[in-house]
Amino acid sequence: MISPKIYEKQIQNLGIEGKEIFPKNKDEALILLDELENIEKILERIRINIRMDIRALRRDYMDKLREIGDFSRAEGKNVKKSLKNKIKEKRDLIDDRDLRIAPYESIEYLIDDYLKQINSAKSYVINYSKKTS
Repeated sequence: MISPKIYEKQIQNLGIEGKEIFPKNKDEALILLDELENIEKILERIRINIRMDIRALRRDYMDKLREIGDFSRAEGKNVKKSLKNKIKEKRDLIDDRDLRIAPYESIEYLIDDYLKQINSAKSYVINYSKKTS
């Protein structure tokens, strides 16, 4: 698994923030369109990797939850206390899982937002290049 900070760094290195989307001529428009398509492909690859990491985290935590055991298998003299402990362990584990997944999900939302912006920028650039033909 890759750290969410590394994904953030990769996205920052793409230079999306502050990218100028107003070409001055058709050649600039075509170059910009190519850049936008490359950025789009990279973002889609990063999103796939993030989803794989989230899936792996969920799988790891599912295994940990199975290790804790089933509620119906409470053992010992104090069954009620054993059940409470298992429930607390599972809740803590679920909370920990959610905390570990949250940064990945926020980056995925950021990528989705960037992809929407790129699509509208591509539409603008395509329309611009058609008008200047």
